[in-house]
Amino acid sequence: MSKVFLFVNVDIKDGQRAAFLEKLKAHAKKVVNEPGCEALDIYENSENPNSVCIWEVWSTRADWDLHMTCDNTMAWRPVAAPFVNGETITVMSPA
Repeated sequence: MSKVFLFVNVDIKDGQRAAFLEKLKAHAKKVVNEPGCEALDIYENSENPNSVCIWEVWSTRADWDLHMTCDNTMAWRPVAAPFVNGETITVMSPA
């Protein structure tokens, strides 16, 4: 099975970036310990204060699928909801 590379762009509500990043960093500490999570990096968009990007690498699609339905992710969704307008997940592959 091949690795899954994800680029996640999060659209944050006005004035909520600092508060969101605090919550996201705490959540990320849990995610990196999930089976198959090889990397998770958080980036602030220097040109858009309402955008945060996340780069993730998962060992397999099954690992990512499990992450998307696990208790940790289910608990994260209501925490993130007050801070974000939405997100776009782009699944990438090596060229």
